[in-house]
This record gives sequence, structure tokens and C-alpha cells, in this order.
Amino acid sequence: MKKGNTKRSTSSVTPTMRNRASYMKNFEIELPAQLSNDLSYFVRQELEYFNALIKGLTPRLRAYPAELSAMKDNERKLWNECAERAVNPRNLIEYPLEQWPQHLHYLHQLVYDSTGQKRISPAHISIIEIAAAPARIHATVRRAMASEVLRHLIGQCNAFIQALKMESLHAPIQVIQEQSVDTKRHLQIPYSLVKISYNEEEHTSYVQIPYSKMPISVPHYNLTSQMFRLLILRAPHLYSENQNRWQLDFRDDASAGYLLGITDYVERRKRR
Repeated sequence: MKKGNTKRSTSSVTPTMRNRASYMKNFEIELPAQLSNDLSYFVRQELEYFNALIKGLTPRLRAYPAELSAMKDNERKLWNECAERAVNPRNLIEYPLEQWPQHLHYLHQLVYDSTGQKRISPAHISIIEIAAAPARIHATVRRAMASEVLRHLIGQCNAFIQALKMESLHAPIQVIQEQSVDTKRHLQIPYSLVKISYNEEEHTSYVQIPYSKMPISVPHYNLTSQMFRLLILRAPHLYSENQNRWQLDFRDDASAGYLLGITDYVERRKRR
């Protein structure tokens, strides 16, 4: 790639190419083997974090719905912060502020009030520590995923509690299921973490994401004017013959920072 000819502007791109790029949202791409392997690792990490959240929170939906429903604003904010920074809240409440890492001092006001009393109940501490589950994915993605999972489950808790009061459940509880690589093998990357450049001489767009120093190349298209909120990078199935063939899906219909309902096709091993 010739850096000197890499531009974000579309001024010198032909009208035909600009029109082609404007309406297409899904691209099948061939990745170098090393890049494919690197991204596959992070796909598994995103899957593990998703399942850790679901496994930790879903049992509480029916067993202790009032606990989830009663989470206050500061507790929800602490959930998001602990998710983003992978910080277990128990490690905060067990030590005085002087022993906290400097970059976590801003969390003190979420944990303690002005008199030094804890603002987080023990039940909610056990909930919030679920968000600190280990996973090597970008902090922004951790926060977005955890925030959306909690928002969804609290909404379901509220509906369940209301149904108990009315002795009638008008709609089934929408429980999020744990996934496997059969059904969830993609990366969801928000617009703010994606950089797209275009090389005019090579007629190729380069998509830079946080999980690799090597950009993803999309030949024949100028994607610098692509409108999207989320980039979905889909990995091939484990049984696919070509393990380097991925898909880029630019989503401009995403109303949330993370889409919980996105799944991937299931592929079965071919019989010989």
C-alpha cells in the first residue's frame, strides 16, 4: 500500500465507483491467513464475554427479578464502568481510596456517598462484578455490550414483576440465550473505532479496526463515504472450506451500541 496515495476524500473517484459504494452494505472479503487467525481469536473473546454476561445475569431474571429491577442509576453507571475497565467492584470496596489505582479514583463517588457510606448494596455488588468478567475485547465494546444486556434484562424483570402483580403474563419473557461459535462468530465494532481510507491507484479501501495493525482491504470500492453505526465483521464457520473468507456488514440501522439479536448462519460438516 502506498501511503502517499491513500486519501479519505472521494473527489477523484469516478461517479460509477461512488455509486457502487453508496448502496452496498455487505462485502465478502479474503483476508491474509495471519489476519484471519488474529481476528478469530477476538471473535472467540467477544463470544466468551457475551456468554459470561448472560450466564451470570439470566438466572436472576426469575429467581431475583426485584434485585435487578431495583438497581439505581449510580449502580448502573458502576456496572458500565466496571465492564469497560474490567474492574471487580469488590476490589474497590475492600480498600481505602488511597490504595485505589489513580485512574479509578473517579469511581469513588459511585461507590460511596459524601459521608463515606457505601452506596452499593451487597446484592448489587454481586451483580456488578459479573460485568468484570475477563475478555480481551475493546473497552468500548465491553461497555456497549454489558450496558445493552443489563438494559434488556432489567426491562424483562420489570415486565415479569408487573405480570406477577397482575397475575397475567401478556407476552413471554424474552430470555437471551448463551451462544456458540455455530450461531455467534462475529465482531461488532462501533463507528468511532473504525477508520477507512482509500487508495486511488490501487482502487482499494482499507478498513482499520482496533484488533489488528493490518488493515482490511476491500478492492474495487471506495468506502470512505459509507454511512454506518456498527461494523459487523463475520468470521467463516469452522466447517467452511475457506477459513480466510470473511464478511463486512455495515449497519446503519443499529439503534443500540450493541445488537443482542445478531446471529450467524449454522453450517454442518459435509458428508464424504
